[in-house]
Amino acid sequence: MTLITMHAVKRWLQCLAIGHIILGLLLPVVVQLDITLPYFMTIAQLFAVPDDNLNVIRFLVGIFGPTVASWGVLFWAVVTHAFSSKTTQSWWLMIAACVVWALYDSVYSCFYGLWLNALLNGLVFLAIVLPLWWVRAEFK
Repeated sequence: MTLITMHAVKRWLQCLAIGHIILGLLLPVVVQLDITLPYFMTIAQLFAVPDDNLNVIRFLVGIFGPTVASWGVLFWAVVTHAFSSKTTQSWWLMIAACVVWALYDSVYSCFYGLWLNALLNGLVFLAIVLPLWWVRAEFK
């Protein structure tokens, strides 16, 4: 791969990290919007939560936002360091971070019937891991 490709992959991954930060910080606000109601109704039905108790679900999803944001901050740091050092270990660190998150989060989501969450995880996982796979030979 050329240096331009490495640079493009690094920037792409950093943009995904920034996206996690922004969306994570917005999540506590977004969960209050009426457009999210069908999602929370689905969760309420899966867990037999009365419709008048949707605020509990909104809180639990919203409080997860800062965790998503912090993952974005940490992923930014790992990507920035990994693309500076270009070691095999740093490449595997990025892969490990994604596999741990995507695998366990998706399995747990599927266990409870939240297929939409597992699908979203899969799309983001591919958006991270495929570019990393393309530049793996550059990490020596």
